[in-house]
Parts: sequence; C-alpha cells; structure tokens
Amino acid sequence: MKKTLLLAAVLALGASTMAFAGEGCPVCHGGYPPPPDCKPCMGRPCCKQHPPKVNLDEKLKLTDVQKAKAKEMRMQSREEMEPIMNAIKTKFEQKELIKRSNDITTEAKLEQIEKLNNQINALHKQARDIRLKNDRDFESILTPAQKKQLDKLKAEAKKNAMDKKKSAQPPQKKSAPTKK
Repeated sequence: MKKTLLLAAVLALGASTMAFAGEGCPVCHGGYPPPPDCKPCMGRPCCKQHPPKVNLDEKLKLTDVQKAKAKEMRMQSREEMEPIMNAIKTKFEQKELIKRSNDITTEAKLEQIEKLNNQINALHKQARDIRLKNDRDFESILTPAQKKQLDKLKAEAKKNAMDKKKSAQPPQKKSAPTKK
C-alpha cells in the first residue's frame, strides 16, 4: 500500500512538472508563457534581466573579410581560454572539497583555501590578459570610423552598467547630525 501511494505521488509530481516545462521564464513572467515579442536568452525562453547582446558585425558594419578575421580571432581565443577556465573550475571544486572536509583542521583548511585563492586570482589575471589582447587584436582590423563607433558603443555600455549598478544598490541612509 505504501509503495503504491509513493509511486502515485512520484508520478503525479513528475506529470505536473512536465506539464509546466517550457511554459516561460519563471524569473521574467512568473511561470506564465512569454509574450510573443520575447526573444530567447541564455537558454531560457525569455529573460528581461539579460538584455540581448549587441551584434558588433551589424553595428560596426564589418566587411566579410573583417568578419572572417574576427571569427578566426574568437576561435583562437577560445582555444587559449579553455584550459584556463577549466583550471579555474577545478580550483573552485577543490576549494569546495576542502571546505566540506572534516579530516583537516580549520587552520589547515584556511591555508589551503588561501593558496587556491591565489592560484585562482593568477588564472583570472591570465584570462583578463588574453581578453585584453583579443580586444586589441580586434581593434587592429577596424577602420578609424569603426574604431570611433566601437569606442562610442563601449562608453554607452559602461554608462548603462554604472546606471544598472546604481539602481541595484539600496538607498544610502543619511546619518543623523551629531550634537556638539
């Protein structure tokens, strides 16, 4: 009897989750289907939190030759970045294992975690250096007018990021004036 009841509950739960699968982004629309003008974002049907990426090919009006060079640079960059990103992932996994470990003392955990943090920071620096090199390489294939347009797009993106950051922060409380 208990097995039958448990099986029925599992089947009901599975059926209900399958019925709601693909209905819409729970973040944006509270689980309701997205409106027709929603575009897919990051593997989800819709997501207002992540604006669509700027298509630089169109914005900068790249030629076919420039597009081919840019694609080649991206592929090369991806090959350079993959081992670094895998190493970072591995280091984070090692940190989690150390945190959960009951075999070593807290001091030893902290020491090992600090060492891993230093290694992760070094890997992040390598990744940042590769990204900066890629940015310079991409800019080298642009015409002066395209560079100017790219700088304008970067400034706009930076401003939007700052505005978003400011709006995400709670308002600062003003301290009461002190009496002297």
